[in-house]
Amino acid sequence: MDQKAVDLRVRRTRKLLQEAFLKLMAQKSFQAITVQDITALAMVNRSTFYDHFADKYELMEYAVSEQFRERLKSKLPDKDHYSVENLRALIITMWEYFGCLQGHCQHADERQRILCQSQVVNVVKKVLTNWLSESPGTMAGDPSTRELAVAVTSWAIYGAAHYWAENKPKGTGAELAELVIPILDGMLQTDRLLNRN
Repeated sequence: MDQKAVDLRVRRTRKLLQEAFLKLMAQKSFQAITVQDITALAMVNRSTFYDHFADKYELMEYAVSEQFRERLKSKLPDKDHYSVENLRALIITMWEYFGCLQGHCQHADERQRILCQSQVVNVVKKVLTNWLSESPGTMAGDPSTRELAVAVTSWAIYGAAHYWAENKPKGTGAELAELVIPILDGMLQTDRLLNRN
């Protein structure tokens, strides 16, 4: 069998497992979900599950990060470069996904919520790292400053979405973006920061 067919089969199986897991997460607690539940709903063998994931925790991490990554990919105007438009899309996508994540993780305990949020933040970190490495006018030449900016920015975006959900439940992602962009853009445009030294 050629590599392309194997890759397609792997992606399809992972997608089936991911979809089954997310359906189950909306129905019952993470602790109550078993690998048997997941494989039965996905219509795959248990051995197939273990070919792809060590346990349901690893599947949860994969499902959350893939779902957010796909949603983000469809929203970004230009996925490879930093721009205010991309930052706006990132913030709005985080806000929208935050609501979706709350729905999928409504039965999760604190440990599972932390795992979910860390997976989303990790995707944001990767996107920001790519942007800042490639974009002129940002911190492309200074890895330590870039890493700090990426860490602060990714958690700031997540924190803003969390704050907005608790304090402005009828607010929109676009409204949130307009409030947050001036803060984050000022930090990410490091020509200004570097010129102050």
